[in-house]
Amino acid sequence: MSEVLGITDDNHVLETFMTKIVTNLKYWGRCEPVISRTLQFLNDLSVGYILLKKLVKIDAVKFMLKNHTSEHFPFLGISDSYSLSDFRCRTTFYTALTRLLMVDLGEDEDEFENFMLPLTVSFETVLQIFNNNFKQEDVKRMLIGLARDLRGIAFALNTKTSYAMLFDWMYPTYLPVLQKAIERWYGEPACTTPILKLMAELMQNRSQRLNFDVSSPNGILLFREASKMICTYGNQILSLGSLSKDQIYPMKLKGISICYSALKSALCGNYVSFGVFKLYGDNHFDNVLQAFVKMLLSVSHSDLLQYRKLSQSYYPLLECLTQDHMSFITNLEPPVLLYVLTSISEGLTTLDTIVSSSCCTSLDYIVTYLFKHIAKEGKKPLRSREATQAGQRLLHFMQQNPDVLQQVNKLRHREINWKVIELGVESR
Repeated sequence: MSEVLGITDDNHVLETFMTKIVTNLKYWGRCEPVISRTLQFLNDLSVGYILLKKLVKIDAVKFMLKNHTSEHFPFLGISDSYSLSDFRCRTTFYTALTRLLMVDLGEDEDEFENFMLPLTVSFETVLQIFNNNFKQEDVKRMLIGLARDLRGIAFALNTKTSYAMLFDWMYPTYLPVLQKAIERWYGEPACTTPILKLMAELMQNRSQRLNFDVSSPNGILLFREASKMICTYGNQILSLGSLSKDQIYPMKLKGISICYSALKSALCGNYVSFGVFKLYGDNHFDNVLQAFVKMLLSVSHSDLLQYRKLSQSYYPLLECLTQDHMSFITNLEPPVLLYVLTSISEGLTTLDTIVSSSCCTSLDYIVTYLFKHIAKEGKKPLRSREATQAGQRLLHFMQQNPDVLQQVNKLRHREINWKVIELGVESR
């Protein structure tokens, strides 16, 4: 580059790179391979604070931050000539762009609002079309693009202040729009998958970004919105009935796995006090757990283990439930509890360490809970009557099904022995 272009310093190199990136995005919008590789390069450049400080001073970057619209970058459009799969690159674009924005953003809400203006205009357009009930295909394509855009933005916002700005922008005006989309197009994965993935990303408490103020209800409000979306999707997707082998994953299981990931993030995120829901008669927590059960019972054990993304979302979620919500586990109907314990038994035999480790941990929590109940059985203080009843239900189930726990424990010891063998081989 020094010989051909006369570049002599690193700043000039970055300026050349960014000029080429903007040129590609402006004039090669219909060529997915070029756009994809260009955006991946932009994304690579946006990782690293020192490099970001240099990039934000470049005119091409300033242009992108102020003009990220389809007028300047055609790949952000919703034309029928674009495949819905081409919209995936928008997530990468907005992840990189938001990282660049964050360098000098601080707590400047006006700057954030200006950055979000193109998305605000799109959402307002969607609201008008929804209310007038026409051009539904255009609305669908716009929402798919917006969901991918917002997921990229949410992924890059890793601080409490910046995440709060995004949540305030989305709630209460725009999150219900996504809810409507799930209700209307639940049978179209091209639409539901980006929206569910956006919700799953919003539930991620990465870097403790969901650390709302003590007087703020935002943590509970966010969980309520996620609960409504998961319940809506879960109830609707089960209405599709039986699906062929080639349809079951894209049409059903993929969405269920994303819902499980979102729920696991919410339950383990430490930003919601779930006791509040019962205290004030709010049924959103109970509803989402019931939706979890309904979706689970619609999946066979073979499918649960055959599809890796599904198993890697279900078993960590089960681990979280057995850790903090054993009252829910003990209240399950015997057939459901049997399904759960059988899934643990079968999961212990897999080679996937995420699955087998979660199974071991879940089993440990269940057995510990049962052991504590048996140890306290003779005391029975009045204040723990409810807990005693829950433990008694679990103990009664185990007495009625003694083979289940014995089989699980045998498999668990076998799993532990294999781990010891593996560690011995690695140490040698």
